[in-house]
Amino acid sequence: MSLVNDRVLNRRRAWDEPPRPHAVGLVLGGGAARGIAHVGALQALEEQEIFPDVIVGTSVGALVGGLYAAGVSAARLRALIPTISWFDLVSLKMPGINLTDIAKSLPLGLLDLDKMIPWINSLVGSPVAIEELNLPFAAIGTDLLTGEIVVMNKGPLAPAIRASCGVPGVFTPYRRNGRLLVDGVVANNLPVNVAQDLGADYVIAVDLLPMNAGQEMERQAEPRNLAEVAMTALFMLARATQIEQALADVVISPAVAHINLADLTASEALLDAGYKAMVREISRIKADLMR
Repeated sequence: MSLVNDRVLNRRRAWDEPPRPHAVGLVLGGGAARGIAHVGALQALEEQEIFPDVIVGTSVGALVGGLYAAGVSAARLRALIPTISWFDLVSLKMPGINLTDIAKSLPLGLLDLDKMIPWINSLVGSPVAIEELNLPFAAIGTDLLTGEIVVMNKGPLAPAIRASCGVPGVFTPYRRNGRLLVDGVVANNLPVNVAQDLGADYVIAVDLLPMNAGQEMERQAEPRNLAEVAMTALFMLARATQIEQALADVVISPAVAHINLADLTASEALLDAGYKAMVREISRIKADLMR
């Protein structure tokens, strides 16, 4: 594009009445068990009858967003949370170690997430394709070998969500369409631009890796085990390189840094944090959508 054309496209416009946004995008970031806060945020939106037209999610954001796009309401998601256990989703991936060839015998992750696939299918009723969902949806993964951001917006829903959730070193990668995929957090934790590419012209982003007023990463809960060490390090790196939140119209930042990344027992606190964070911005969102 020429410099002249670029200047023309970016000239300021003086509208008599600016057009209203007609497609609301919801972007849900990663954060492991802290993703329960996404459900509280969704519930706050539903209460105000604000429904997204496009959903994009990374990691646990892909899980919550994908289920919601498949018709699982915020109320049903909230009711499911007390019943969820890590044992429903993961299995140990530790084969017998061959000390003469240890490099080849070690697994690619401590835990396997493949149990998540039938679990998701059971919640939505049957295996479903992303293109069959109630609204446009994309799950974000990372190609471990090329570093590419992989936008999964076609094909079976459950495997795409599972691929998006594969924290490197903790969960095994997932092979999909010839790619070895790991957690989308590695490449793009808050994919606002993807939501815009899918047609959203007003984007609400929910960020579970918040910064404080001084624009520094908030002090995180101290990890309790190897898995939480790996998650904490990954999400700290993701926060340092996360840039697309600036593209969102509204960024919701629940106060969740003090809660351990694998702590499912803190569900009520997480739900409350997500709900309150969204409620604080509801007036602004409604004003934007009605202007």
